Amino acid sequence: MRILHLSDALHPPVTGGTEVFIDRLLAAQLQLPSPPQVLWAAHGDPGGPSGPVEPGADRLLLPPVVPADRSRRLAMEARQLPGFEGLLDGFRPQVLHLHSWSDRCGLSHVLAARARGIRVVMTVHAPGFTCLQGSLRFRRRRPCDGRIDDRRCTDCRLVNGGMPAPLAALLACQHGWPLTSDSPGRLAHVLTARPLTAAFRRGWQRLLPEVAAFHVLARWSAEVLQRNGVAADRLHLVRSAGPAPLPPRPRSPRADGPMRLVWWGRCAEVKGVHLLVEAIRQLPPQLPLQLDLWGPGWDSAYGRRLQRRLGADPRVRHRGCLAPAELLPRLAGYDLGLLPSLWPETGPLTLLEAFAAGLPVAGSDLGGIAEWISDHGGGVLLPPTVSAWRLFLGAMARGERPLPAPARPPGRTVATLAEELRPLYGP
Repeated sequence: MRILHLSDALHPPVTGGTEVFIDRLLAAQLQLPSPPQVLWAAHGDPGGPSGPVEPGADRLLLPPVVPADRSRRLAMEARQLPGFEGLLDGFRPQVLHLHSWSDRCGLSHVLAARARGIRVVMTVHAPGFTCLQGSLRFRRRRPCDGRIDDRRCTDCRLVNGGMPAPLAALLACQHGWPLTSDSPGRLAHVLTARPLTAAFRRGWQRLLPEVAAFHVLARWSAEVLQRNGVAADRLHLVRSAGPAPLPPRPRSPRADGPMRLVWWGRCAEVKGVHLLVEAIRQLPPQLPLQLDLWGPGWDSAYGRRLQRRLGADPRVRHRGCLAPAELLPRLAGYDLGLLPSLWPETGPLTLLEAFAAGLPVAGSDLGGIAEWISDHGGGVLLPPTVSAWRLFLGAMARGERPLPAPARPPGRTVATLAEELRPLYGP
């Protein structure tokens, strides 16, 4: 069997959760009995290089897509797919496995594959597959059920863009006539926001009959897809897998001074890092706690705002990035991991890394974090609010709450994941 994996980016140099997942999956697929031929492709950025990532690599960087007009772009279509159709004809995959949903990895690619009789499988890695804002948070305030609705989703997009809520609700009820989504000017873009949302919905609806199997990593994700028309018999829940666990070791919380807290991952608003920063800033400075922050993304606008907010507070430190080999031993030296995500994570990989390191966690009572902790223990679930985290961290630092015991690793390996995905590729 020949399997072509397609995503928005390759690993390396991109090291997000999706890219790490695919990287590990490919390695495991190549170790299966009767291993398939696998190739991982992604379109590059305009002006960037293309070709193999390195000599003999199992991944290929294609030329950039040629963007279509705005409405087709939101339907995840491209005007041209340089190198992709030639790749289909040269590699001749039996399966196209999609891991992203964009014009770089979207409907045009699926239709090109289906025209050649290629089976399509899609793994849903993030909320953005059914959410134009990418976070499943209505007006950035509360969780959304994920059902694509032209009026509601347009309202949400306009509010997220800075428009007052009453005006956004009014504009979401009209279609922008006589303007079109390609009319020039900011006013036209605002007035035609609803037709663009409709284009996104139609792109999703065109995708549904072309995908043989949807792979989801969490129960909540399956529920969202069903609300958007995916039949239950094409939904397959196959949980992710984390790294091999470290040997168990006795823990001595606070043995060497303050309670040592850690957050790690990509610095982005949906990860909720600001909840921790604000919560600690509101606690008395004499409380014995120390929070270390690890990971990329601090040069973003959000990251720079956070750094300014941190100021000279010695209790919170950005420590840079960790090499993969360093991560688990470093995590094992902390007392508690913090995962305050605002969106419903599908894995998340960070939680599985905590399990492998023997690190207990406190996480948001949302999505995949809530599902894993409810199923395996090893943590505390909190609402994703500053006040909830302030009260919790204050009680922990004062010794009023015991540290949760770490979870036992769930015992899933990437080899198990690869075996469980094999039936989705067909006979």
